[in-house]
Parts: sequence; structure tokens; C-alpha cells
Amino acid sequence: MKSIFKKATAGIITFALAFTVLFNTVAAAKTATPEPYSWSKVSGGTTGDYIADSYEGIAAGHVFESVTQERLLDILSSKGNYYIVFGSPKLTTSQDILSSINKQAKKDGITKIYHFDPFIDGYQLDITKSNVFTTANGTSVNELWTRITALLPTEEPIKSYTSNDTLLFSYNSESTAKIKAYFSFKDTDEYNGNAAAASIAKVFRAGKSKGTVVPSTVRSDFEFFQRVYNASATYFNYNNGVADPLGNRTGATTTEIFTNADKSGFALHQVNFAELINLLNSPGDHIIFFGASWCHNTQAIIGSVARKAKEYGYEKIYVYDTTLGNQLTFGTSDEINKVTASSSAFNSRNSVNTTTGNGNISYLYGELAKYLGNFTTENNSKQNNSITYYPNGDINGTLTATTPWGEGSDKNAIRLQLPFLISYNKDKAEPVTKQWLHKNAANDGTYTEYMLELAWVLKTPNAVAAEGSVDGLSKVDFASEAVTALDNVLKPDKYGIALTKSGKYTFTAAKVGYKNQKAYSVTVKNVGGPTGKLKVSLSGTGSKYFKLSKTSISSLTLNESDSFTVKPVTGLKAGTYKATVTVTGSNNISSSFTVNFTVKK
Repeated sequence: MKSIFKKATAGIITFALAFTVLFNTVAAAKTATPEPYSWSKVSGGTTGDYIADSYEGIAAGHVFESVTQERLLDILSSKGNYYIVFGSPKLTTSQDILSSINKQAKKDGITKIYHFDPFIDGYQLDITKSNVFTTANGTSVNELWTRITALLPTEEPIKSYTSNDTLLFSYNSESTAKIKAYFSFKDTDEYNGNAAAASIAKVFRAGKSKGTVVPSTVRSDFEFFQRVYNASATYFNYNNGVADPLGNRTGATTTEIFTNADKSGFALHQVNFAELINLLNSPGDHIIFFGASWCHNTQAIIGSVARKAKEYGYEKIYVYDTTLGNQLTFGTSDEINKVTASSSAFNSRNSVNTTTGNGNISYLYGELAKYLGNFTTENNSKQNNSITYYPNGDINGTLTATTPWGEGSDKNAIRLQLPFLISYNKDKAEPVTKQWLHKNAANDGTYTEYMLELAWVLKTPNAVAAEGSVDGLSKVDFASEAVTALDNVLKPDKYGIALTKSGKYTFTAAKVGYKNQKAYSVTVKNVGGPTGKLKVSLSGTGSKYFKLSKTSISSLTLNESDSFTVKPVTGLKAGTYKATVTVTGSNNISSSFTVNFTVKK
């Protein structure tokens, strides 16, 4: 986020790994200016592009994709040649070098570099060595790092890597040497642009100064979700092949949450904590799904969320797991599609233990909940559950002690259940504008979140016959309502686009032999639900006499805009030429205007 992470032009960013104040030390001025924590609200907002917002000298269109610990584990255990960078916007080494990596990658045709930040809160929670931050059962978050390094070679460059370094490397799980080339930029190194570019170029050429660039493998969101959710749902539902008499497990040998039919138009994208905070600071409407792959309740509905998102034209549904990482075990080689799962201990959605200090990672959930305003869950409607935490995780600080519905500044965080789906807009009085929630039949102001089982959604015979109900509804009826209720969040209120031009546009007349004409610029603004990919086209008898700058526009969310230009081609004979410019999309989106151009003798 620019106002937090962007490096001062003539300064060096240093970070005190304490729990109090972040300072930006500008060498030229010799002064220290307080900076907010990376989870603070940003004055002026962000663009929603976490990498571009966080790094100096990097704009939209870069090659980096930020990944969670889960996604990194998936990449490290998958086939292909991947480029990975360990770095953080908080590090001087990363601020110095990432723009150089981006430039060289684009020059060499590298399309994807996966960015992993070992500071998983974007500031102080260093999983490579932290024994300060623990889970509810006292497990150090360092275990998340050991899961990663278990898939990496024990020799260089991993052996000497520290979280202050920025490390770029090529990785192939099927090679004898998994890491064929790397460039390690340590905080003791002095930055030299030419030398850095040469070292980076060698990484893309398998360690050689000259030679063929090794292309980058791209691991898509769909491939990740299909692999992880199908495997984890199978692991949960198999139950030794016996269907659960309670109707909660299918007993199926394999479970498919996602099939290959879901690949086209797949919208789910997992984000980490820092990315989510960046998103919550950016303007516009955002759909956020809170869920975890180890969670059988999430497995029950996430497939329906993905298919509804495709139906309604969403390009991105952001998935956030309140656990900081996972205890998934990923298979490799012949067991590439095998993933076993267990309930994660690294859940920030648990109250801190005031006696032992265990679970002080709960501050991440506490900071997140501040963005959500007075959102509704079953826990605040019944006032029976909330999250206590030490602000910034400092167990020597003051514990929150006020219920979320009370008065005071030391409020606990309202606890949401997984899964949970919301629409969020930071500029609204109540930023959670829509949410997925069952209103209880008693109509007494209480609610129940949709905690489902896949067997209920699939209406398996055991689920249909199972005893028990939820607020008077059978299990399968409750699940049916839940799937339908996704529309309360996902179904747009309307669809439509607005063009800055309607009716007719007439270009200035020209004489035979005219030069290249000035293009006319048209802005396309979305005034409704997600547009899906838009098509820009010319039609009519004169369509071949005009030229468009682009024929497609990426999906636009509400109030988002893009533009294109249209102009006459050169070399036309005397006469008047006419055509229609039309922008079309899914859900009957269409808007057009005509263009005229006269050539005189």
C-alpha cells in the first residue's frame, strides 16, 4: 500500500520488529517519522493491486503474483519450472531489487513469478524464526515455514536464507537439482543495477550468462483449488467407504468439488492477510469468501460459490482463510494429486489465552474485523461469542475486554464462522453491504450461519434420512436454502455499461491524400454487476474503413472503467463512410454509437 510500503526516494526503510511503532528512517533528513502498521486503514486508499501498491518502481501489469503458504506448497509439489521470489515490501532488499526482477523478466518473456512473503502479516510475524507468536495450543508459527522447507533442498540457497534477504530462484520438483539457479540479495549487499540485472538474467537461463530463457510455468487458481479441495474433501468424506449414519459424510471413494467443466471462467482467488487488507482499502465492491480447505463446512459450499460466480460474470471472488497457513500434506511425483488434511492449528479466529499467551496471533483477526463494521453473524445476534486479543499481538499490552456491542475502544472482535460470504465496499456507512446468513424463524433478531456438510448439499440418501434439523429445517432443506441464498450476495442488482459517447460522432472532414487522423477516445464504465469480458466491434457497410485500438476489454466491476479509441483508416477515396461501434458483454450488456467520416476531393 503506497502510503505504508512505498519506499522514500532518498531513504532507507528500516523496521523495528517490536509491537509498537513502525518508523521510516530517511537518511538524508536524519529524522524518524511514525508510520502506521501495515494493517491500518490507508488515507486515500489503494488500487487493489497489492504488489504495485507495495513496491517502488512497479506498476500494474507486472509479472508477480502474491501467494499464500498453501499456494506455495501447491507450487513446490507440482510439475513444471517455476520462478519464485521470497521477499517483502517491508525489506530494503526487496524494495531495491523487485523492480529490476520485473524489468528483466518482461524483457526475457517470463510471464509469472510467484511472490511469497515470510512476514505473513506484512510486518512482524516472521514464520522463518518466530517463537513469539503461537497458536492456541502453543505451536509456534515457525511450523508453517518447516512445511515449506521440507519441499526445498537443504543446500544453497535455502541453507543460508534469512528473512531479511530477497531470494529469486527457479524451481522444478522433478529435477535432480530442484533449484537450478538463484539470485540472493542480502541486506549486507550493495545494490548495483547492472550487476543485479545480469544476475537476474542468469536465473532465467538456468544459471548461464548466455543461452535460452527457460519459460515460466503458470499454476492457475483453478488447478490449485481443484487439487486441494477435491483431495481434502475426499479425505474427510471417505470415512473408510461407509456413509455416515448422521448424514454428514458421503462415504465416497473420491469426491469432486471441482471438475474440469469449472475451469473456464473460474473466479476464486486465494489471498493472504496483507493482500486482503490492501483490498479492503481499495474502492469499489468486492466479494470476499471466508473459507478453509481443511474445513468440511467450506468444502460443502465452495463449489456452488464458484459456479454462481461464473454464472453472474465475476472475474474475481477473493478467498481468505483466517488460519495463517495449513497442515496440508501435498503428494509429489506419482502421488501428485494426493493431499491429506488435518484441522489447522494456526487459526487467528480463536481468543488469546491470557494465562499462557498462546493464540496471540488472534490480533490478525481483530484487526481484520475492524474493517467489517457492524456486520452480522450468529455470534453477535446471540451475543454469545467474540474474540479477545492483544492489539498487535503484544502480550505485554492491554487485552481487549469490551464486548463488540458495548461502548469503548478496547472492543473484542465479532466472531464469524467459516464459511462466510460478503460483499464489501469501504466507502459505505456499513461496509459489509451484503452477507450470506440465515435469519431464524423466531424472527427475534437472531441468525444462524450456514454451517453445512457436502452430503447435505448433494442430498445423499443418508443425509435425506438423517435425523436432526437446523432452525426447523431438515439438513438437506437447510443446505438447499443456503445454495439459493448465495444469490443474496452474488446476484447483481442490475447489469449495464455507459459509454462517454452515444448517438453519433463525426470526425473532421479531410481531403483526399489526408494523413493519419486523430483517434477518438471512448470510456466504458460499468454501472451494474460484473460485465465479464467485453467485446468491442465495428459493424455496418463502412466497418472496414475504421480501426479500433482494442477489440476486447477485461471484466469491469461496478464503477470501474476502461477505454478504447476509434479512427478512420488512411487512404480512403472521396466519399462519406459510416459504421457502428458496439460494446457487448454477457447478461445482455450492449451499448453503441455511430461514427461518420467524409473525404473530400
